[in-house]
Amino acid sequence: PSKLGKNKTTLWLAACAEAGSEHPLALAIVNAAKGAWGNDIVCSNEGVVVSNYEIFPGEGVECKIEKVGWGCRWVRVGKQSWACEADKSNFAQDYLPDKFTGTIEMSDLRSKGQVGIYVTAMSDGEVKRTVVGIMGIVDPIRPDAKSCVRALTNLGIEVWMCTGDHNVTAQAVASQVGIDDSTICSNVKPEEKADLVTRLRKRRVYNGKRNRKVAMVGDGINDAVALARADVGIAIGAGTEVAVEAANIVLIRSNLHDVVVALHLSRVVFHRIWWNFFWAMGYNTLALPFAAGVLYPFTDWTLPPAFAGLMMAFSSVSVVTSSLLLRFYTKPHIDDEGNIDDGNYFHQCCSRRKRYVKTESRRGLKANINNYDFSDIGMTEVELT
Repeated sequence: PSKLGKNKTTLWLAACAEAGSEHPLALAIVNAAKGAWGNDIVCSNEGVVVSNYEIFPGEGVECKIEKVGWGCRWVRVGKQSWACEADKSNFAQDYLPDKFTGTIEMSDLRSKGQVGIYVTAMSDGEVKRTVVGIMGIVDPIRPDAKSCVRALTNLGIEVWMCTGDHNVTAQAVASQVGIDDSTICSNVKPEEKADLVTRLRKRRVYNGKRNRKVAMVGDGINDAVALARADVGIAIGAGTEVAVEAANIVLIRSNLHDVVVALHLSRVVFHRIWWNFFWAMGYNTLALPFAAGVLYPFTDWTLPPAFAGLMMAFSSVSVVTSSLLLRFYTKPHIDDEGNIDDGNYFHQCCSRRKRYVKTESRRGLKANINNYDFSDIGMTEVELT
C-alpha cells in the first residue's frame, strides 16, 4: 500500500494477520499499526482484501492477503518452526532450512526479554515460505510482579512459570521477578500447560504437606484448558472471554496483588467457617445436657422450653453474626519485599507459614503464570533484506 513507510512491511503484514486475534501480543501489534496508519490497518480503501483468518493455538495466526495486480499471499505470524514450515499439501517432505534467516537478530531480542515472532509469506503454488521479518514485542514486567511472587512464596506457595515463549525469554523474565530456574517451563503448547497442571495435581506431597492444591493464573485463550483443569482457575479480568469463562475466580482489576488478596480472603473465610463450626458444636454440646434435664435428679430443676428455644436461637444468631463480620474485611498491604501485613488476625495465623520454599527435584515438571499489560506493551521491529 502507498501509505506504508520504509521498513514497515513486516508490521503491516503482521497487523493484517493479527487483526482477528484476541491474544495480548496481537493487540500490541494491531495498536502499533493503528498508531502508524489509523483504524484502516488493512488498507482496504486501496483494494486490499484479507481473508481466511485462522488461529493455531500455541503456534500463531495465518491469513490470506489479496489485491488486484499483486496476486495472493499467505501470511503467517508466530513461532519460528511453524511460521517457516513448508506447505505440506504441495511438498512431499517437510521443508525446514538448516539455518533460519534472522537467527542472530532473534537471539538478541530474546536475550533482552522480548517475545520474538516470525513473519513469513508464501504465494499460491509455492512450497517454501519467505521470511519477511522478525518482530520483538516488549511485555514490560509489572511493578507488582516481583512482590506478588515473593508474597506467594512467603505464604508457602510454590510458584511456577509456564509459557509458550522461548526459553531464553522465559529465563530473562523469571530472573527479574524471582522465579527459580527449576520451576520454569517454556516452549509449551496449550495442551502441555494442561498436562503440567494434571501432573502437579498428582504430586501428593510438597514441602511436607499432603494433598496440596494447584491454582492456575492466566488471561489468554492458550490458558483456558489449564484454567479449567486446575483446582482453582484465576483469570485476569482484562483477558480473553474464553479464559474468563473457564476460570473459577475472575480478578476484575489487572492487579497481580489481587491474586494474593484472593488467597488471603479465602483463608480468612475458611478460618471463620471452622471457628463457627467449633463454636456451634461446643455450645450445643454443653447446652444439650441442660435441655435434657441433667440437673433434674439433683435439683428438681428443668430448663423451660421457651428458654431452651431462646438458647437455640442464640446459637444460630451468633454464627450468623460471626459470618457477617466478614463485611468489615480489609485487604492486606503487600510491600515491595512481598511481606503481607493486615495488622491483626490473618497476619498472626500465617506468621508460622512464612518461609521460602526449598528447591527439590521436580523431574522436569515446569509451569507458568502469564500476565500481560495491554497498554504498556512496546514493540521493536527488525526488517530483513
